[in-house]
Amino acid sequence: MKHPSTLTSFRCFCLLMAIIFACNPSTKNESTATTILSLTQSTDSTIIAISRKGNPEPIVTQNAKPDFRPYLHPIQSPDGKGALTEYSPGHHKHQTGLYWGFTRVNGTSAPVDTVRKYFYQKDKFPDMAKRIGRDFFHHPEGEYWKKVSSSVLIAEGEEVSWQTVYNMLDAGGKPMMQETLIWKMRESDGKFFLSLEWQGKAIQDITIGEFDYGGLFLRMPWKEGIRGEVVNAARQRNDKADKQRAMWVDVAMQTEGRDDLAHIAIFDHNENIGFPQPWRVDSQLGVGPIRARTGDWKIKEGDTEIIRHQIVAYVGELNDVALTELWNQFIGSTSMYSTTSLWEIAQQEGRTAKFLNPEEAVASMTLMDGFKANAWAGEPMVTQPMAFCWDDRGRLWVAENRDYESRGSGFSNFGDSRIVILEDTDHDGDADTRKIFLEGIPFPSAIAVGFDGLFLGAPPNFLFVPDKNGDDVADKENIEVLLTGWGIRDRHETINSLHWGPDGWLYGLEGFATPSKIRKPNGKGKIYKPKEPFPEDLLDADGVDINGGVWRYHPTKKIFEAVAHGFSNPWGIDYDSKGQLFISACVIPHMFHVIPGGIYHRQG
Repeated sequence: MKHPSTLTSFRCFCLLMAIIFACNPSTKNESTATTILSLTQSTDSTIIAISRKGNPEPIVTQNAKPDFRPYLHPIQSPDGKGALTEYSPGHHKHQTGLYWGFTRVNGTSAPVDTVRKYFYQKDKFPDMAKRIGRDFFHHPEGEYWKKVSSSVLIAEGEEVSWQTVYNMLDAGGKPMMQETLIWKMRESDGKFFLSLEWQGKAIQDITIGEFDYGGLFLRMPWKEGIRGEVVNAARQRNDKADKQRAMWVDVAMQTEGRDDLAHIAIFDHNENIGFPQPWRVDSQLGVGPIRARTGDWKIKEGDTEIIRHQIVAYVGELNDVALTELWNQFIGSTSMYSTTSLWEIAQQEGRTAKFLNPEEAVASMTLMDGFKANAWAGEPMVTQPMAFCWDDRGRLWVAENRDYESRGSGFSNFGDSRIVILEDTDHDGDADTRKIFLEGIPFPSAIAVGFDGLFLGAPPNFLFVPDKNGDDVADKENIEVLLTGWGIRDRHETINSLHWGPDGWLYGLEGFATPSKIRKPNGKGKIYKPKEPFPEDLLDADGVDINGGVWRYHPTKKIFEAVAHGFSNPWGIDYDSKGQLFISACVIPHMFHVIPGGIYHRQG
């Protein structure tokens, strides 16, 4: 159904906004503003200062002493309100600013658990220092590091560049590996962008031993009680982001003199071995990628390993979508690559995850302030839920879809999918009763209670299951096939998300990879049973085409309409206080404001 006046008004609004934006050059210029930078190196070559041209005040400082590990400090806030890095804090004296250092280089085999204990109780493990090898993470001093050179590569421009070269020394003072750090910096849109290429040339055969941290590391000015947070690309926070794989990690702190948060984000590069790498997040919000977390890794004598990262310093609130776009620009890819990366992370998490009972699952949730969660129902009271809804008595109706084991032809052979009703009779927050309303309808994927019964999506059909006497048992002999024609080519993209709209229509969704042609059945239609073949001539009929979209059904007039087309696999629909519809989808942008008659972004 189309509403020309609504669509015309909306298009005029969009055109007006486009004209306003096009006629506002300041808005356009702000989004591409780039600063001219300049580099100066001290006469003794120990300091390289990066500043804005015409202003000698350094905004980033490279420290390159002859007998001390190189580091960046301070990195100033882009808005000039204080430093974003800290010098040798009391809680971690060996850490300053942004630096690089491995923990276990060319040691003998020592259990990781034992090495962990050594760092906290060194007096109990007197011989462990030799066994772990050279520890360049905890030792920035000259017995471990010897400067070879530092130099300015590009002294002035929109992007400047410099490098430091250091030898990493063995216990006898001989070079075992040469580390070259090549930095590039630019300032754009109020953000500092620092791109790093780390080159590690093995002078001896090098083994970097498995451990919980080591490599690039950032120390911001943390103190007890500070407002701060670590968030990664998978939206895991603080300790939940520790040891997790991600394309980027963002650290935010309300540093001294600020009302808002200052951020430093670190990007991993998709060409780094082990990408996306796991990350170290400590209790003082220190962070860094830790390839060694996944096991020992080696560099043969004469070979050079290259690792790339980018650091982004900015102020304000985190926009993780925008940060992922910046990460995409860094690796020179499209947004689809980030989706793939997160999918691979999720797959790995799924393979290694501990199975949680309902109470453990609640305990592991990350909730916004002021909210709490409890386990209302779980296995074995309900299993394999695919859809649910609440009735006016506060009871939960659940479609237990036990036919979801493959995308092959026909239905499952199990034959035990069912609709159950759960209730919390004593109102203590836990469901305590369960009734079986209906069994034997294969692949139930969408449900809604109303009109003395249940509206049930079970492809290829849209059914009404009455319960005229209200005994919570389906009147199976009177099940009505309201509509038919829903496909099942991709089983997770078929009819779903039944939801009563503010206009009294029943709304639903359909995924893009499952072509459907919706119509009323011939006669009473066919109610399918387990083990029966799915109809092969599903699309060989007149009907309403829908292959990704929003639809609605009038429960008394028995009218079906396609509301909007497009999307990917939409699954979830609701409306606001003004009756405007919103749906959620996957793969492509996830939230859509639905206008009747609209044609929307479509996956593929």
